[in-house]
Amino acid sequence: MPAPLEPGTFLISSLGLEDPTFARTVVLILQHVPDELTLGVIINRPLGDRAKLYPSEELDSIAEGMEFDNSVTRSELFYQGGPVEPGSLIFLHRVEHLKGETTPIIAGLFAGGDLDALRVFTAESADQGPFVRFYLGYSEWAPGQLESEIALGAWILAPGSTDLVFSENGDSVWQQSLQALGGKYAPMSFIPEDPSLN
Repeated sequence: MPAPLEPGTFLISSLGLEDPTFARTVVLILQHVPDELTLGVIINRPLGDRAKLYPSEELDSIAEGMEFDNSVTRSELFYQGGPVEPGSLIFLHRVEHLKGETTPIIAGLFAGGDLDALRVFTAESADQGPFVRFYLGYSEWAPGQLESEIALGAWILAPGSTDLVFSENGDSVWQQSLQALGGKYAPMSFIPEDPSLN
């Protein structure tokens, strides 16, 4: 197994995964308690046009005060985290000393904390790149469910990467994470979504 099943590990969907919700996704595990729940967020599904499904004033109020340079749009800050509770919000960021309850996930990546403190950090920071991502909804597995899916070959485990979480090209994260694993996984990344294009 390329990586252990624990917080901070990527779940890369294999081509054998039949659930279209997770086709070509990369899920970052945020919580894994054996015999209890496993929870994560899909990191490579920018909301894009799906942003219309959410009240724009809600998204605006969440992102208020988090204006980055012109290359980062609000739609690039929001991602579809998964099918469970799509109205809920989880955010990941790079700010180590943020007020509130933050949870370290992997080196340089944290979950949660005080949103107002994050806005202050954004206003005072000279960093132009995005250092926060918002996820609407999340992914959840019942006890033993994910382990069974892994055993069936639905998921490939890989070490998490802060850089990939904040990739400016969310659509290529699935390919990049397979290529980073190398070996037998790298060729999978070149298989087109539509097999007729092969």
